Amino acid sequence: MAALNPLVSADGLGKELGGRWLFRGVTFELGAGDVLLLIGPNGSGKSTLLKVVSGLVAPTLGSVTRPGLNRVGFTALDQSLYSALTPTEHLELAAQLRGVEPEADMWLRRMQLLPQARQATGTLSTGQRARLKLALALQARPDLLLMDEPSAALDDAGRALWQEALQEHRQTGATIIATNDKEDHRFGTCAITLGEPK
Repeated sequence: MAALNPLVSADGLGKELGGRWLFRGVTFELGAGDVLLLIGPNGSGKSTLLKVVSGLVAPTLGSVTRPGLNRVGFTALDQSLYSALTPTEHLELAAQLRGVEPEADMWLRRMQLLPQARQATGTLSTGQRARLKLALALQARPDLLLMDEPSAALDDAGRALWQEALQEHRQTGATIIATNDKEDHRFGTCAITLGEPK
């Protein structure tokens, strides 16, 4: 898949782990508003591929380029939160590190978390923590949004919030790469299927 003015591209990406190739030969070009879905069974390397694209993990083969992209947002099921901090404190800390305005109340209102704004994050439900992770990923209004199973821990109301945020963010020209449940595939503009682990 190719874009006229690619904002992120991968050329022959491969990742070997413990003598086993998780994936090889992954190539794509994505432009503004593209939503790439990563599809495949557990263990096929979807989460690892997201981390390679983000720069958190180095590929064994190939390369990733992100010309013109300066802000990257990332959310994942295994993403850690500080249990003693409140949602407001999470957003304020992240904003300080990113050099952006926290707008904590606005993001918490959007994720329907305002009543829990000053509640210790460790006391939140799994779905509420997933909404906070989404708010943290969107806070800097990233050019590239990477989402690992973003809707897996959400109820119907949370899934609707995620879908609304996805569409709105896409309309701003952001590029999105996500691993998704089958029912969410309709939101993608293109897809890559990773095979069984080797």
